[in-house]
Amino acid sequence: MAEAASVSVATASKALNGTGRLSAKTRRIVQTAAKELGYRKTAADSDGYANPTAAGAAARPGASGANRAAAARQTQRSGLVGLITSDYNGRFSLPLLMGAENTLGASNHAALLMSSHGRAALERSHIDQLAAHGVDGLIVVGDTSNPRPPLNPNTTMGLPVVYTYDPSTDPDDCSVVCDNIGAGAQAIEYLLSLRRRYIAVIAGPEDFQAAHDRVKGAWRTFTLYDFRPVAVLYDSWSEEWGERAARVLVDRYPHLDAIYALSDEIARGAVRGLLAIGKRVPQDVAVIGHDNWFVFCSNAHPTLTTFDNNITLIGKTAAKYLLDAIRGHPHHGVITVECPMIVRESTEPERRTALNSSDRIFRRNNA
Repeated sequence: MAEAASVSVATASKALNGTGRLSAKTRRIVQTAAKELGYRKTAADSDGYANPTAAGAAARPGASGANRAAAARQTQRSGLVGLITSDYNGRFSLPLLMGAENTLGASNHAALLMSSHGRAALERSHIDQLAAHGVDGLIVVGDTSNPRPPLNPNTTMGLPVVYTYDPSTDPDDCSVVCDNIGAGAQAIEYLLSLRRRYIAVIAGPEDFQAAHDRVKGAWRTFTLYDFRPVAVLYDSWSEEWGERAARVLVDRYPHLDAIYALSDEIARGAVRGLLAIGKRVPQDVAVIGHDNWFVFCSNAHPTLTTFDNNITLIGKTAAKYLLDAIRGHPHHGVITVECPMIVRESTEPERRTALNSSDRIFRRNNA
C-alpha cells in the first residue's frame, strides 16, 4: 500500500485512519491507492487494511489508475458530490446549488460547496479536499460563460465531472450552459413585435463569450427580418457604461426607439441616462436587459424586462447528468438551457408592479 502511494508506512496509516497532519493531496493519493488495490478496512485492524477484495475491476492487472479508481468507486459510493465555484459572491453558485440539491436529494446524495475564487491552484487543492472526503463526482461552476480548460486528469483521477455556465473546451466533456444565442434572437424578435424599428445593442466587453453569443443571436433575428441595428457598442458590464452609451445613442440617432442591453447593470444605467435627457421608458425608448438580477430589475420603476439565465435549472440538469456519469453512463458535449424572458415595465408600461415591500409600507403608514 505505502509503496503504491510512494509514501512511508506511517503516512499511509495516518491517511487511511484520518489521523495526523497530512495534506489533503497526500491523504487523497493514499486513499486512491487503497481503492485501486481493492483494500478495505477491518474493525480488527485500525492501523491497516485487510486483504484485497475480489469484487470489482479495481484490482485487475493492466487497468489504468484512473480506470481502477473509477471501478472501485462503483462499489464504494459516499453519496457526496463536490461543487467548486469561481463565483465569489454567490450570484451564480447559490441558485445552481439549490437546483443541484433538488436532484441530488432525490437520489440520496448531498453537495459540498467550495469556492476557488477563480484560482487554478486553489481549485486543485479543493478537489483534493473533496476527494479525500470521498465525493462521487464534481460539478464545476463558472461565472463568465467563457470556455475554460478542462481539469487535468491527474487532478480528477477518474472522478466524473460536469461543467456549468463556463463550458469545457474539451468536446468530450459534459457542459451545461444557458442559451445566450437564443436569448439574443428572442430579444430582437420581441422588440420588432412591439413595432420598434430603430434598435441599438449595448454590450459588455467584446472578449466575453456571453456578449459574443447574445450579439450573434441578435444579428440572427435582424438578418431574418431584413433589419440592421442602428449600432452595436461594446465596453464594460456597468451602469456607468449603460448610462453613457444611452446618451451617445440618442445624440447620434434621434429616432432610437429600443435598446437591447446585454446585462441588467447596463440596462439600468441606460434607463437612467434616457430619463435624465427627457426620454420616457418605454414610451419613447424600450429597454431590455439580461440576467434577471433583482437588485437591478425590480427595485425601481420602471422595472426591467430581462432574461433569466435559468441557473437553478442548469443546476438540476448538471446534477442529473453527473448522477448518470457516476452510474457509468456519461454525457458528452455542450447542453444549452433556455433563458426565459421576463416582461416588465421597461418594454410594456401596463406591466407596472409594486416594488419590494412598498405595499406593506403603504399599509402601515395608512393604518
